[in-house]
Amino acid sequence: MFDGLILAGGQSRRMRSADAPHVDKGLMPWRGEPLVAHARRFLRDQGAQTLWISANRHPDDYAAYGEVVRDDAGHADCGPLAGVLAGLKHSRSPSLLVLPVDVVHCPADLGARLSAAASPGRPAYARTPDGPHPLCLMAHRDLADGLRVFLESGGRQVQRWLRSCDAVAVDFSDADALVNLNTPEDWARWA
Repeated sequence: MFDGLILAGGQSRRMRSADAPHVDKGLMPWRGEPLVAHARRFLRDQGAQTLWISANRHPDDYAAYGEVVRDDAGHADCGPLAGVLAGLKHSRSPSLLVLPVDVVHCPADLGARLSAAASPGRPAYARTPDGPHPLCLMAHRDLADGLRVFLESGGRQVQRWLRSCDAVAVDFSDADALVNLNTPEDWARWA
């Protein structure tokens, strides 16, 4: 049993252009609906009990897709791990399946395989032939205190935090799994 967390709290800097200087990627339509709708459907299909959305902008828009959590004021500039921490603190289930809003082509067995590999003190994250996807992860809510300490000591790198927890990498063989839509070029390629 686990909750789901969609990470949509970033600034979408790589998607900005002169025509769209204030992009919120999670609300941009992709294949007929906002990215957040795709992520919500995937997490629901994986079995997420409660769906949380880490969103620091447009909370009313995101609320249509799940319960919005914001980064704590003291962690406002801590990057995506601040969103993970907010999700862990709010999770009602023992574990939390985390998915960035801009990740598409998710393996159908992502939740099951990450859940099987994770334990209370040891998160599990996805890895494909293209490399690690450290924010596609299953983490137990008991990791919240350690993550808070990591952030408050200046830690920001997701992979460094995962190493500190002795996280388990779970291999997925499809090179096109877990594609990030980070740039307009990525968007056009996977449209």
